[in-house]
Formats: sequence, structure tokens, C-alpha cells
Amino acid sequence: MDIIFADGVNYQLPESIADVQSLVKQAREQGTVIRVRGSYHSIPPAVNSTDTASSATPAGISIMLSKMASVQINTDDATVTVEAGCHLGFDPFDPTGISTLKNSLFYQLDQAGFAIPDMGGIIHQTVGGFLSTGSAGGSTQYSFDQQLTSIRFIPGTDDLTPVELSISDDPNDAFLAAGVSMGLYGIIVSATFNLVKRFNIKGIQSTSTVQKCKVDLLGTGEDGRPDLQEFLTTTPYARLLWYPQPAVQKVVVWQAAPMKPDDPYKYKPYQELPEILGSYLPAELAADLVYTLMGTWPNWLNDAVAEYPLLYDGIKAIVDTYFYSDILPAVLTVFAPVDPVDAKGNPQPQTFEDSWYGGLPMDNNMSDKLFPVEFTELWIPIGQTQAAMTAMNEAFTAFYGNNPGPSGAFCTELYAAPESQFWMSPAYGQDVVRIDIFWFGNNIGSPTDAFYPFFWDKLKNLNFRCHWAKYMPDGSSPDWKGYSQQLYPKWDAFMQLREAYDPQQIFVNDYWRAQLGIPPAATTSL
Repeated sequence: MDIIFADGVNYQLPESIADVQSLVKQAREQGTVIRVRGSYHSIPPAVNSTDTASSATPAGISIMLSKMASVQINTDDATVTVEAGCHLGFDPFDPTGISTLKNSLFYQLDQAGFAIPDMGGIIHQTVGGFLSTGSAGGSTQYSFDQQLTSIRFIPGTDDLTPVELSISDDPNDAFLAAGVSMGLYGIIVSATFNLVKRFNIKGIQSTSTVQKCKVDLLGTGEDGRPDLQEFLTTTPYARLLWYPQPAVQKVVVWQAAPMKPDDPYKYKPYQELPEILGSYLPAELAADLVYTLMGTWPNWLNDAVAEYPLLYDGIKAIVDTYFYSDILPAVLTVFAPVDPVDAKGNPQPQTFEDSWYGGLPMDNNMSDKLFPVEFTELWIPIGQTQAAMTAMNEAFTAFYGNNPGPSGAFCTELYAAPESQFWMSPAYGQDVVRIDIFWFGNNIGSPTDAFYPFFWDKLKNLNFRCHWAKYMPDGSSPDWKGYSQQLYPKWDAFMQLREAYDPQQIFVNDYWRAQLGIPPAATTSL
């Protein structure tokens, strides 16, 4: 079995179910943790087999399923069975180098005349990773997980027999538990999905001030514009980027709809950044430089003028006084300009037409490496949309009033997801509005120190559920212990099945033990 070293970890590369069973057996015999890495789009503690900060944790087994990526399309019943290591689209950061456009799931489906009706904003992820964390796209009308009909995984039981669970009408069926299981039930090796016919999308993106936005972002829609809840529930695909700083208050509204098969179609891809010489790279590098300078403020200033304390104090005082009122608005005029207008003063937003898998992942061309973004993603009952936006606006006003420096100089993403049948999906039992609070990855410090907690506390009364792959409140802390348990009606049933599939807890790392309050496995004394 091949091994690859990436990000400080040795990853085993199994090529078959027998290989996976062998590794699970090894973990059982050694009493250690075994975890799977997909595209590493989750926060590292949620993926890793060990807590590298704890010397008390034995070395775990880490695997990648890159060599288990076959795709079998059944054209007769419009289904696909795909191995869990297959990437949804091309992953440019795959350390094995195996991922390509042509061996991706979506490309192969498109070539065969099929599609999945929705997906996330990027498609680097593996099938197993996307399912495990309950990820979703930006729509209340379409869903990735609603297409799932069966899932197969290797549990941590004595016989290591693969478990295959299929969709049924039983609300207590184990399939509904395994659909979103954070890797805690076992190692997913394959899944089967229903397919739809391939389609193209047509869309529009407008950038404006909050006051002139086509959506009444912070209001109730009484002025003739739809409020945010109405817009998200009536628009087939939508996402908004909100720059909430008091002196900025800009909104980027991206929306799209499926085209009919006989609609005239002209390929015109969406452009998230301006192209320079046919590439996003110059704009990404410029944006990264500007945000890095802001995010590392005032350390770089101190390095530059450390010998001149009066100059340092003067420059810092000016920036701290005028950052949000003047400096950031000027920066965003360049990187997020409002729509140009024609001779009659009418805005001219960007329009686009693309294939389903080329257009729906609108952030796919942005580099996670050149422009790193971290975030916490809060899923809130969609009926609470207005209350959530009011709370967020008040929270941002208070945050920026108390923090003159550029620590929160970024945007927030707003979109939706439909109700999910899977017990541990953050959308279980309800449509949701999703609020992604972004943090630029090159900022000084950690967003979990004071930035995310500020907003978690402000929205706690709205019963938000967190995306499992992103930053969450510390489930072992006094303030948050037991918080998630009360929000998931099937929590206890999920945990009972988890124990049955993994009695030795070989899939439970330190992070998930703390977040979910999983007590250590019972031991037998001889």
C-alpha cells in the first residue's frame, strides 16, 4: 500500500475495500484512531487522526482514498455509484496529483448527459468528505444530499463487514443517521445518487450599496423589494456577499436559474474577479497583498519604522481613526466596485451563462492558497431570517465600534439550504438561512479568540446549528457544553448507532470527543 507525506502527515493510500478493512483492523489492534482526509476543506482538527498538540495521544492512522475513485453510471435508471475518494471536480491542491478534471465525478456525469442539481461554492471536495459534513449549495429548491440513495462504509466492528444502507420511508432508519456522520460511523467507501439530466444555468450578479440593493437586506420588504427570506426561498440559486462595515454597507448579489433545454445558450462564464491577461492570478495576488497588509496590522508597520516611535504612533493613530470610515471603503471601491451605469443611469450588472457544474460553484476559481479564507457557518431556521439579520447588523455595529483596527475587514456570506432528512444535518427538519462570517487567513491571531465568539454569543438565542466542517464553539466549554445536543432531535439515536458501529471508538479523535461530548469507550478488566 502506497504512502504519501502531506501537511506533516503520512497518509496511507488504500486501493480496495480489503485494504481499508486491513487498516481498520490495524487501528482496532493498536487501539488508535483512524481518520480519512478528503480535500482538506474542513478545519484540520475535524480531519486529523490525532491532536498534534497533545503528546498523550498515540499516533493515529491517516488515509486518503484517492485510489478509490471509480464512477459507475447507470444510464437506464439515471443513477451513479461512485467511490468516496472521487473528487466532485478538479482539486488543484490534491497532494497525490491523481485528481483531474476528466476523472472528477461532475465531468463524467456531464459527459454522459447527467447532472446533480446542486453543490457547494467550490467542487474540490471528495464525495465522502462532502457527505460526511452535511455540506450544501445555495438553494432551497435543490439539494445534493436529497439525491443520495445509498451509502456504504467499513465500520469498526469485529467482523469489519461493509455496511450498506439504502433510503427508506422509516424515520428511524440507520441510513438517515449515516448520511451525515462526520466519519464517526466508519470509513465511507462508496455512495449511490439519483441523477437529473444535464442542464445549463443563466445568472446575474449585481453589486450595490445596501440601500440600493435589489433585496431589502435588513428590512421587511415593505418598499417593494423582497426581504432576504423571500429572495432566498423564491430564487433557484442565490448567494449574497455583505460588507457590513458601517461606512461600507455594500452587497454583492449572485443569482441563477436552470435554463430550459431549448433555450438559446451562449457560454459566458461568471467572473468573480477581473481577468488580467486572461487570468485571475494578478487580481488574487493584489487582493491577497492588500488584505495581508490589513490583517497583519500593525506588526508590519512596527517592523518598518521600529526605530521611529513617534512616526509609528502617528501612522497607527491615523489608520485606527480612519480605517473603517475612509480606508476600507476606498479599498473596496477597487475590489468590489458597484455596478457601472449606462448613459441613462441604469446599473449594468454582470450576466453569465454556463454549464451546471461550471457555473454553480461560483467560488471554484478562487485559490484557497493565494487567498485563504476561514469561516464559521451558522445555519438558522429560515423563519428567523429577519431576526438573524437584525442581530448580525447590531453585532457588527458594536464590533466595529469597539475595534478600530482592521481585524474584521472582510465580508459575510448569506445563502440558504433546504430541509434535510439526515439526522445530523444542520438543516434537519427545517429550511435554513446560512450565515458565513469570514476571516482572512493571513490575519494575526485566531478567529476563535475573540472574533467568532462575539457573534456566536449574539446569535445563540436563535438556535443556530454549525456546519460540522467549519469553526464551532468549543463543545466542552461551560458556556457551550450541551448546546448542540438540544438542537438535534435524533441526537441520542445517532450516538447509540455510533457506538454500535464503532464500539472501540477508533474513528473518534480528540476534537470530536470534545465537540460531541463522547465519553471514552468502556474497557473490560481481566
